[in-house]
Amino acid sequence: MAFTPIQKTLARVLKGFNIRDLDSIKIFALWERITGEKLAAHCQPARIDRGILYVAVDDPIWLAQIKYMKIDIQNKITEALEKEAINDIRFYLKQ
Repeated sequence: MAFTPIQKTLARVLKGFNIRDLDSIKIFALWERITGEKLAAHCQPARIDRGILYVAVDDPIWLAQIKYMKIDIQNKITEALEKEAINDIRFYLKQ
């Protein structure tokens, strides 16, 4: 039985989730550092699809507030990853 290199398997899995840039998944691990503890308690990144970060928010009031912080969050993501990893952020109310 031939073994498949882990890099090949990982690349296939990431492609299945439409994640072409491995660095972009660092957003999930760095989220609290990017947004701050208080904001991270109310919103979490859910997925990245075609360069768009989808963020689930737990409360309608926080959803309204976080939309005003979108540009700041994008800038902090770029700063944390030291490159532009996402094109847009879309927030939605978690069900």
